[in-house]
Amino acid sequence: MKSPHKSLFLFLMISSTCMVTSSSNWLMTWMGLEINMLGFIPLMYLKETANESETAVKYLIPQSLGSTIFIASATTSLHFDNMQFLMPIAMCLKLGAAPFHFWFPPVMAGLPLLPAFILLTWQKIAPIFTISSLNSTLMAKIIFIASISALWGGIGGMNQTDIRSLLTYSSIAHTGWMLASINSNAPILTIYMMTYILINLSIYTSLTTTSTKSHKQLLIPKESYNSLLLATNILSLGGLPPLTGFIMKLLLINYTQASMFIISTLIVGALISLFYYLSLTFSPLLELSKTHLTKAYSSKPSMMFLLAQILPLSALLFLF
Repeated sequence: MKSPHKSLFLFLMISSTCMVTSSSNWLMTWMGLEINMLGFIPLMYLKETANESETAVKYLIPQSLGSTIFIASATTSLHFDNMQFLMPIAMCLKLGAAPFHFWFPPVMAGLPLLPAFILLTWQKIAPIFTISSLNSTLMAKIIFIASISALWGGIGGMNQTDIRSLLTYSSIAHTGWMLASINSNAPILTIYMMTYILINLSIYTSLTTTSTKSHKQLLIPKESYNSLLLATNILSLGGLPPLTGFIMKLLLINYTQASMFIISTLIVGALISLFYYLSLTFSPLLELSKTHLTKAYSSKPSMMFLLAQILPLSALLFLF
């Protein structure tokens, strides 16, 4: 499918997300979710290959199923209140949260780099804020999905060597943290989402300037600065102190109203993720410490992203 008007589909994707976050009824929310899906699918076609068509179908089917379950649950809940519990489950299916993540790794594996990072970041905003608009009783019924996602994201990434697969399972784990952040009075969900998008944007900037595909290619002598930037961003995504990823997890633990069991499973999942992140980056970082980074840091546009990870969002600690 050829589409020269990518800007139009990008506008549809962005405006539909704003429509979902500002809607006041379920019908408008459902319409925004559908427009968001239809706006993103044409953006998957960069090289216009058969693999991208197959990936688009793999993305379309679970997204359509989630939207159908959502609008059916919203309609039947007018007569049967117990049917409302299907609404957050439908959004978890659209998010790719475990155990509804069966479609997420295959879609990520078949996408080009730019659509993959849009799927990791922007496409999570509409479903997660739809869940946050539900009442606390419904959220309490599906809070166990947060713990399952955090644990599965940590365990599933242990056998992966491709960086894109690592980011996929890391996204599943962070989805669990986002679901847990809904049960808090402070705007932790917004802060967590913004920080997660910032870290992924930094990783995307690093991957576009290097030829890194697997963890064995993290150390590239000719691109030592970008290798250092990528390794730092990966550790920040895992939540290593004192990087930004640790600060956002600390704020969530401090302000969430989830039970101690849910918080414990989130921490265990984060420790598992951090374990293999450290195992991937420890050797490259040691080798990089022996090399001389000859190019000046100030001449790199990506220095701002590195500073965002090394100098965490410390001001947030004074705001809460």
